[in-house]
Amino acid sequence: MITANSIHRTFRIKCGDSIGTGFTIDVNGKQYLVTARHVIEGISSSTPLEVFGNNSWVVVDAALVAHGDGDIDVSVIAPKEVMSSPNLPVVPSSEGLAYGQDVYFLGFPYGVLSKVIFASEGYPLPLVKKALFSAFAGDMYLLDGHNNPGFSGGPVIFGPSGVTPQSIAAIVSGYRFHPEAIHLGDAETDLTYRYNTGIMITFKIEIALEMIQANPIGAPV
Repeated sequence: MITANSIHRTFRIKCGDSIGTGFTIDVNGKQYLVTARHVIEGISSSTPLEVFGNNSWVVVDAALVAHGDGDIDVSVIAPKEVMSSPNLPVVPSSEGLAYGQDVYFLGFPYGVLSKVIFASEGYPLPLVKKALFSAFAGDMYLLDGHNNPGFSGGPVIFGPSGVTPQSIAAIVSGYRFHPEAIHLGDAETDLTYRYNTGIMITFKIEIALEMIQANPIGAPV
């Protein structure tokens, strides 16, 4: 079961033509929005962050905390005003994550929106999907799950066995694809498509925490 603590911290976000998911965490009494770098890489004064609510996009005044270096597909931004109630806490930590356990990820794939909304801002309820924690891969955690465009930047949630998920372990980045040939009848063509292998790529939440520690400019909660 996914609790209100995670639901009320997960948002459909936009930067220019790029749409994905972001989520809030509170660190040392300040709030931050975490997402995948490729979702908001173009953020600037002329290309602001927008959040979807009440069936429209609303510009949110926010400052960039940091983008991940190299292949690290993580970004943190600091909204000028608190977006989520601190009375609904989450634990931003992958400590205790066990090899082979079930995890859950939230987001807004393909613009599919729930009819259920929350808060006066009319934020839509995110979709939830289930995955299996497959491998530690340095800064990445690999999951066995079917990711879709739009989940990028969403939280990966887990809890100890038999306990309601309560910690955010990672940020959804993408999925491993394999080029598969397209057939016309029985004949193989030169065209290929990107087959979703079911191997999800996520980055551990501790990367975002390091960014925040280096530039703690979040709004006080």
